[in-house]
Amino acid sequence: MRQVQYVLRFKGSGGPKRGAKGILATTSYATAGTIKTTIGAKTVDAKFSAGRGKATFTSEVRFNPDGTFIEDGTIRFAGAGSISFSTRGAGFMEPSHDPELKHGAIMWQIERGTGLFKGASGLITSNFTFSKRGEVVDNQWGVIFLK
Repeated sequence: MRQVQYVLRFKGSGGPKRGAKGILATTSYATAGTIKTTIGAKTVDAKFSAGRGKATFTSEVRFNPDGTFIEDGTIRFAGAGSISFSTRGAGFMEPSHDPELKHGAIMWQIERGTGLFKGASGLITSNFTFSKRGEVVDNQWGVIFLK
């Protein structure tokens, strides 16, 4: 069994899915790169620098009456294959201290994969923001097990 990990920042948009009441559709893109975290007496911050390689994220979000949500979708890693996922538990999204943004988190389990990810299993965590204009910034960490 081989373990693959990724950390990516996806940026894109989300809005009501055409012809499907109560479903939010999202599409976002990430570029491979480097993350550098600085820790000091007056700062803690992460900087992303772009590299080569791209990934595409698409999903459908369904909200529950209590404000939580479930989500399923696909991440396509250019040249390597794709993974399909569904929610493990439920995600949540709530107002942040920035009046323009909602903030949320969710965990997904890998259901199936193609290419490099055929037969894969694992979990992905997402910590994201969603703006009033429908802009999404999704910070993901995936831990994937390959056969």
